[in-house]
Amino acid sequence: MTRPVEFLSRGWRSNLEDLASSATESLLIVAPYIKADEAQWLCGRIRSGVEVTTLANIDSDAVSTSALDIAALVFLAGASPSARLVSLPSLHAKVFVADDQRAIVTSGNLTRSGLDTNIEYGVLIRESKRVRHVRNDMMAHASLGSLVSADAVAELEPIEAELREARAQLIASATTSAKNRFDNAVTKAQPVFAEMHVGNRSPHAVFGDAIKFVLAAGPRTTEAIQKEVSRLLPTLCDDSKYFLIKGEPYGREWQRRLRHAQQHLKRKGILIHDQRTKTWALARPPRDARKSRVPGEVMPPAQS
Repeated sequence: MTRPVEFLSRGWRSNLEDLASSATESLLIVAPYIKADEAQWLCGRIRSGVEVTTLANIDSDAVSTSALDIAALVFLAGASPSARLVSLPSLHAKVFVADDQRAIVTSGNLTRSGLDTNIEYGVLIRESKRVRHVRNDMMAHASLGSLVSADAVAELEPIEAELREARAQLIASATTSAKNRFDNAVTKAQPVFAEMHVGNRSPHAVFGDAIKFVLAAGPRTTEAIQKEVSRLLPTLCDDSKYFLIKGEPYGREWQRRLRHAQQHLKRKGILIHDQRTKTWALARPPRDARKSRVPGEVMPPAQS
C-alpha cells in the first residue's frame, strides 16, 4: 500500500527522480539554489509536453557565491516549449510538485550536496488535496515575482563571470583593490538582478501585487503593509540604495510608490480603507487566498 506521506532525509535524489518522471501535465520546481549539473539531470527526467514552472531567487549574492548557476536557469527555462521561469525575491522554500499527485517539501536545494550528501529532511506527499494546497501556496507567492525569458537569463552570464572572478580575487587577496573590484561588480549587477524581479510591470503593478498578497491574509495598517512588503521585496525596498529600473526610480522611492499603489487600488475598488481602525483590506477577499498567478500571464486553472 502506498503511504500518503513519506519522510525523506539524506539521499532523496531517487524520490525527486520518481516525482519528475511521473508528471504528465505540470511540474513545479521551487528552489533558491540550483546547480547546472542537477538542473540538466532533472530536465532529462521530464516527459515531453509537461509544463515546467521554476521559481528561483535570481540575485547577485547567490550567483557570486556559486550557489545558483545561470546555466541551470537556462536549462530549466528551456525544459519544455511551455516552460516558465519566475524570479522570486526572498525565496527560501524548496518544493517540487508533479501534477496534483506528488509533492516534495524539503530542506534540500537542487544541488549535488542537497540531493546526495547533506543531512536534509523533508516529506513526500501523495494526497491530491494536500498536493494542490502546496502548489497553490507556491503559485500565490509567485505573484510577487516576474516571468524571465531564457534569453534574458542567458544575458546574465557575463555578469556571473565578473561577480565570481571578483569574489575569487577578494578571497585570494583581501586587498583594497580586490574589495573595490568586488564592490563595483555588485553595484553594477544589482539593478540588473532587480530588473528580473520587476519584469515588464510598472511600479504600481509591482507594489500593487505585493499589497494584494499581504492583504489576502487579512486587514493591515499602512505601517504593517510597509513592513511586510519590505520583507518580501528587500531589493526594491532598500532605503540605503537608489537606482533606476527601466527608467523608474526604486530604493528610496519605495514607500511613496507603495502609498500611491494603495490609493490606486482603492480608486479601482480593489482595496477599502477603514477610517475607524486605520486598516486596509481587499474589497472582495479571494475565496482561496492561496490561488494566484504569475504577473503578466494568465495561469491555467488550479487542478481539482
